[in-house]
Amino acid sequence: MLFRLIKISAFLIISSFVLSCVTHIQVHVQPSDFYFGLANDSTAEKIKLFERSLASPNEYIRRAAAEKLAVLMSQGADIHRKTMENVRSELRGFWAEAFYVVSEPDKEKALSFFFRHEHNSASYSEAMQFILRECAKKEIIFSDQEFAAIHGHYSVSCLRYNEALDYFRIFQSENNWPEQLPDIFITYPILVNDLGKTFQYTKSTAEGLTLFLQWLTNKELSSDLQYKLNFYSGRIARRIGGKNAQGISLFEQALSLSPNADQSDACIWYILDLTITGPTKTFIERLAKYIPAWHKGSDYNDLLERFLHKLVAERDWNKVIRTYDLIKNTGADVSKISYAWVIARSIESKYLTAADMRLAAQVIGVKSANAPAFYRIAYDVGVVNSLPTLLYRSQCADILKEPFLELTEEVTESDDKEYSQALQFILGFFDYGVADFSHPYIKELEKELTDEELRIAAQALNKEGMCWQSIHLVSLYFYRNGYSKDRRDWELMYPRPYLELVEKYSQEYGISPSLLYGLIRTESAFREAVVSRAGAVGLMQLMPKTAKDMAERLKREGGPDYFGENGIVDSTNPSLNVHIGTYYFKYLQDYFKDTILALLAYNGGQNRVRRLRSASKLPIDLFVETITNLENRDYGKRVPAAARVYQELYYKDNR
Repeated sequence: MLFRLIKISAFLIISSFVLSCVTHIQVHVQPSDFYFGLANDSTAEKIKLFERSLASPNEYIRRAAAEKLAVLMSQGADIHRKTMENVRSELRGFWAEAFYVVSEPDKEKALSFFFRHEHNSASYSEAMQFILRECAKKEIIFSDQEFAAIHGHYSVSCLRYNEALDYFRIFQSENNWPEQLPDIFITYPILVNDLGKTFQYTKSTAEGLTLFLQWLTNKELSSDLQYKLNFYSGRIARRIGGKNAQGISLFEQALSLSPNADQSDACIWYILDLTITGPTKTFIERLAKYIPAWHKGSDYNDLLERFLHKLVAERDWNKVIRTYDLIKNTGADVSKISYAWVIARSIESKYLTAADMRLAAQVIGVKSANAPAFYRIAYDVGVVNSLPTLLYRSQCADILKEPFLELTEEVTESDDKEYSQALQFILGFFDYGVADFSHPYIKELEKELTDEELRIAAQALNKEGMCWQSIHLVSLYFYRNGYSKDRRDWELMYPRPYLELVEKYSQEYGISPSLLYGLIRTESAFREAVVSRAGAVGLMQLMPKTAKDMAERLKREGGPDYFGENGIVDSTNPSLNVHIGTYYFKYLQDYFKDTILALLAYNGGQNRVRRLRSASKLPIDLFVETITNLENRDYGKRVPAAARVYQELYYKDNR
């Protein structure tokens, strides 16, 4: 009896001790642990903080901490077995799959994992290497071709196409590709996509087209593989150039095999794209043929805009009207606005013949065609996901005396509203001073967040000065059908960072702050250190030579000396960049005596704009439509459109 009492007492003491330990652990789990772990440089401290985060009541914190510990483990960190058991229970996505693969590894499970995912994150790379190492430990050996396919696939997901081609060349024998599609490509058809993209985006296009056409001679391939080979053969032919007829034929064959609506639209898009460079009559005929097969009209806006440019450049107003007639009942809202606007302007400018006027009237069902009717059509389409069309809307609003933007005031929200765990997790990055780490986590959760949660996250980014990320989040819900925008949505979409700088130099050089904000937003989305592929730097995207030339002018005129060591002008400095950029734009404005031409020159160069303008007698807005370079043409509409939004939001009394 005494022995039994001693056992019970010992059990109670041990239980009490364990309970106190658990309670102690729970007490010391802080919401900040995960976030501080991200910023900590010590691996040991990271592990400690992430381990504690596994006990967080927030499932997204637990999941993120588990992934971080999995990465550390894969890098060789010594993590307790019990911790790794907790990690496995919390992991989701590709890391959970990776642990499933290595739990009882076999080659087929591993290959299925590698070819099912198309990630290019550092975390995925670690998961991939983790599986390869674990397979090697279990003496699971991949053949040279399997190993090359794995790494070729990953290289394509990272857009490293030359590297991918080097891997895929393992399938050659004495520099010759196999006459039949390799078995691994048949088992994992994603590899056809990978090799197709690789040929398309390297200098081996002709080689790729010859190979894919050879593989297409095997009529016993599945319809899915035949679709992929035809589709990517068409893309490669398009890339080569001069093979439009062959490309169209390949896409038509792919269209007959397309597995779903998205792929069907992709084939039609490429058919029309390859047609657009030929006779305008042929394009309209094909457009009429394929419009009934469209699934998503908005996918074709870019093609229709290019065709409009071609028609305006040729002054073929009749075909502008006929094309509008074809698209007016589709989902190509952006193009409907553009075409209606151009028709209205051509009527106003008296460019239409009597027959064109009758056609225009017939298309919209009125007795007599008139510009206001087409302005009304363009305006009534509403606000769509295209900044250039906002310019048309603003001009239509002025002509029709309608509001440009309908700015309802924000609704007051309850202070005690409880946020979802996903949003709480995101806001933690800002609450604990590690906002710079937030981007991949927000990206991963974008589709889980409601419109309101996206806006709250965007507000947090905006407050931190991370405007381009904030603008991206707003864009995810801003244009959704049925979403009612209020003023705070517009202000998040068109923020005003660097307010003191912008207003200072806009006043100094007599340029409206709304125009300057429109220019900066279009150029850099407020990223002060961004560098373009062409080498333009900073907020106003100054080319180094331009920055140096303008800095010298400013210095000669008694302005500040912006030259640093070795005569370098640091265009990543916001104050310097905005000063020189505004000074340069003012110089162009004085030279051209026209704001639109100055903007076009800022983007595309003075000589080009001067040459193009001297060859055209069209009004300035229609002249912009004729500019061949898409970026320059778009720029001439995007900046004024953004400027008009800034005017409406912040400077309406200054108009």
